[in-house]
Amino acid sequence: MRINHNIAAANTHRQLTGNTSAASKSLEKLSSGFRINRAGDDAAGLAISEKMRAQIRGLDMAAKNSQDGISLIQTAEGALNETHSILQRVRELADQSANGTNTDDDRKALQNEVKQLKEEIDRIGNTTEFNTQKLLNGALQSSGVSVGTNSTNGAKVLNQTAAKLTSATDFDSIDGSGITITTKDTIKIDKAEISIDWDKGLTDSEKALIQGDYSTTAMTDTQKNDIKNALNRVVNEAIDAYNAANGASVSNVKIYEAAGKLVMESGKVGQDSQIDFGASAGVLDVYLDAATQSNSGQDQVAVAVPAETLSFEINGVKLQTATLATAAASSNATTVATDIQTKIRAAVDSYNTDAGLTKGMEGFIDKDAIFVEAKDGRFVVSSTSGAITFNEREGSTLVKNLGLTQAQTDAAGNGGMTFQIGANRGQTISFGIGDMRSAALGIANVDISTKSGASLALDTMDKAIKSVSAERSKMGAVQNRLEHTINNLQTASENLSAAESRIRDVDMAKEMMDFTKNNILSQAAQAMLAQANQQPQGVLQLLR
Repeated sequence: MRINHNIAAANTHRQLTGNTSAASKSLEKLSSGFRINRAGDDAAGLAISEKMRAQIRGLDMAAKNSQDGISLIQTAEGALNETHSILQRVRELADQSANGTNTDDDRKALQNEVKQLKEEIDRIGNTTEFNTQKLLNGALQSSGVSVGTNSTNGAKVLNQTAAKLTSATDFDSIDGSGITITTKDTIKIDKAEISIDWDKGLTDSEKALIQGDYSTTAMTDTQKNDIKNALNRVVNEAIDAYNAANGASVSNVKIYEAAGKLVMESGKVGQDSQIDFGASAGVLDVYLDAATQSNSGQDQVAVAVPAETLSFEINGVKLQTATLATAAASSNATTVATDIQTKIRAAVDSYNTDAGLTKGMEGFIDKDAIFVEAKDGRFVVSSTSGAITFNEREGSTLVKNLGLTQAQTDAAGNGGMTFQIGANRGQTISFGIGDMRSAALGIANVDISTKSGASLALDTMDKAIKSVSAERSKMGAVQNRLEHTINNLQTASENLSAAESRIRDVDMAKEMMDFTKNNILSQAAQAMLAQANQQPQGVLQLLR
């Protein structure tokens, strides 16, 4: 018998400690509901479950983000609903004004309402906001565009100009005293020669008004409006007569005041339109300096482009950025297209050189297979060398101004608003809202105070209504997409939560069973430890 080392007691103590520790852990799991409360419980399981938790929380927040996106879209779309109603009313008024039963005073009254309605469209565009962000003033316009392999891209360039001539003389200081009313003016619009008979087309009061000398006494606003109305009416009646006689479709002109000068604009934005004036001593010679002006030398697609930076990718390869040359509003669009093509090809050439790639090698991009052209009022991009993506820096509208975003392609780049609809980086969708104010819709200069102006306004309003319809349709499509996104995110979150639960949560029934076992073993160990501690006392019996 040994008394220095009580092996039985030591063994029982070890068992008691183990059972007590196991019972304590079971109590911790049962009270928390988690199988893993610390890394020591399951190191790998903890790492996996924490990643899952990050995904779950990200998915839940993405669902909230998507719902916020829907709320934003609903706010914008609700405002555009009223804009639509206003546009329909303006078109209705234009239709009414075009009727021959109305007098000039009637049309002026109708124009007064149109003016107020245009101001309301601008107010809606300037004040509609969500979380202090303006929605309809153009601040959220999309930018960038993707062009697939072998595809063509482009649409009517948004900021290209129609044929336009501006007088060099201030409108309100023109001297018309030398005008010979009986002299006919001849203008050539899109190569169609239009003869204008002022003597037949003008009333006596209009003739006197047009032949007035305003070089010493400036004309009044009323005189300005009457002269503009008379010029618009007579010129467009001459165009209508030419079309009827020749089965032609020459677009009507608009004569209006801009920056104090009288302007004649022919055609519609985005269409081939040219104006030539023949030398004469008629009305247009005086009011528009007709004998010295012609825009026939300009390309049909005139466009303004700022010197902004354009970046692009081909087959997912990011190429160097390029800064396009500044182009004035009357610049030939072919020149702009050539500049874009040159910059793209130069970037491709630089990429191939830096990467050490030559023709035939994997990854080589053929620069000569990329073309940018200006035709049919569009910028057209075509490529057989891989899909091209144009991007823009934040706040830039260069790609949009080139009309590329209006093509049948997917939007890309940094413009507009980006919704984070996933748990991870890059899981976003971009959404842009165009400028929905009167100028952007092309109705800022709508004037139905004349019969010809009212007729022109019908086409203008149809286009404006179509633009708003397209914007609302896009909003509806994105809203439906986001609703499906929310459903998918919620399903993914639910399934991932179930997976995380299987790793992290405790099986209560099994853990209760283990706790009961460990608790009983702990009590038994305590009793056996007491017995083991009594065994050495047997040595005392030998001393008796």
